[in-house]
Amino acid sequence: MKTLRFTPLVILLVFSIALGGGIVTNTNHSAAYVRTLNRNATTEVDAAYFNPAGITKLCNGLHLSFSNQSIFQTKEINNNYQYLNESTFTGDVKALLFPNFYSVYKMEKLAFAAGFQPIGGGGSANFEKGLPSFELPVSDLVPGLAAQGVTEYDLDVTFEGSSIYFGGQAGVAYKINDMLSVSVGGRYVSALNNYKGHLKDISINPGTWMTASTFFTGAAAQYTVGGDGATAMAAVYQDSADYFTSLGVGYEAYAAAYQAGADQYLAGAAEAYASADAMTAKAVETGDKEVDAAQKGSGFTPVFGLNISPMEGLNIGIRYEHITKLELENDTKKDDTGLYPDKAKTNADMPAMFAVGVSYMVLPQLRAEVDLNYYMNTGVDWDGKEEDVEDDYEVGIALEYTVSEKLRASFGYLYSKSGALEDYQSDLSYSLNSNTIGFGAAYSVMPNLEVNLGVLNCFYQEGKKDDQHNLGGSGLMVDFAEKYNKTAIGFAIGINYKF
Repeated sequence: MKTLRFTPLVILLVFSIALGGGIVTNTNHSAAYVRTLNRNATTEVDAAYFNPAGITKLCNGLHLSFSNQSIFQTKEINNNYQYLNESTFTGDVKALLFPNFYSVYKMEKLAFAAGFQPIGGGGSANFEKGLPSFELPVSDLVPGLAAQGVTEYDLDVTFEGSSIYFGGQAGVAYKINDMLSVSVGGRYVSALNNYKGHLKDISINPGTWMTASTFFTGAAAQYTVGGDGATAMAAVYQDSADYFTSLGVGYEAYAAAYQAGADQYLAGAAEAYASADAMTAKAVETGDKEVDAAQKGSGFTPVFGLNISPMEGLNIGIRYEHITKLELENDTKKDDTGLYPDKAKTNADMPAMFAVGVSYMVLPQLRAEVDLNYYMNTGVDWDGKEEDVEDDYEVGIALEYTVSEKLRASFGYLYSKSGALEDYQSDLSYSLNSNTIGFGAAYSVMPNLEVNLGVLNCFYQEGKKDDQHNLGGSGLMVDFAEKYNKTAIGFAIGINYKF
């Protein structure tokens, strides 16, 4: 029978709660973003992240921005493997606190910026019934023990995980002339993933319900008794063979017959003991398992920016983020699976990205912006997982209308093309194409204080994968299909203040 593995996640991919961004990178980093979904050409204070060279467009002085998002996702995996108790597995992912902070100090041609954001992850996931990959090997107990009358199985499995990649960044921008500004900076990324869960009380019904480990322990004992009996009989036959051998000429046929019997009983004993060892191994495999582990690591991201204003009313922001080399190290308190050895390391780079935005004043009251984000996934090291992805991108458009001197209303749309290929997708880690809409408003409470409110809803396209499962470790591959779905909604509030 295939080893029953409770397989926790190895990187943040499942928990990435980005409502804008690549496979592992979040870009939903301000309340103003939530209400527009396109900020790469902004020249407001959140340009510290979205358009770092554009901060030279701010007025002289100190500018501060703080916002928080509450984000809720539901992940649903449907697996049609014929022996599973149920086909649908659901997980709730949430981030009640998703803070973003920026500060900019502008003086004439120079501007200095600092920021803090959850650049990756930022959510916690709870799968109350585990995932299909946890349960597939358990379900094989039914066909594997059909001869013993087993028709059902049961188990207690839960999994909870959280992931947060905090980013602290700083940079400086310089205004070369009224048309051109440049910037350089960097971001320190600190990653922490936590995994807790268990798989226990695996039970079967060979006439009456019992734990699978009890069943296999009993079977191991029976095989051992059989082996002991065969060993004893082999000794009797061996003594007889030895006796007739000692009689010499004329008794060779008797000696050979008894020796053959001894060998046959020894072979039977060896087979019985091997079966006992196999049953003992299966008892261990179906025993209770628990995981309590964390992964920690850090990396650095160089960030470069360019802002171009070729004419009044037109602004172009360009940002390039270099690859973030990231290695996560296990900090394991308990791991009955052997999959999380303490101090073992995993590569989890964040890909380089190129971002550009074009903002244009269509009318004195109406501003339009189009954005492109391009993520260079193929250049990362994900311990081989990068072979199953290609580069991905996002494109979007935003409209912002000045209702009055104090109020601006906005609407945004964003299309995200995932770079995940079919071989990448699994219940542990999947990425889907999506369409997102966002809307909201900015209100000036006083000349130096502005409040941003935003809501967004992300609509994901269903993902699919055709796969095979090794039935009970027998080598017989059984086809199954999985479907992946996700829903997400986010709410944001932010405050901008200038001194």
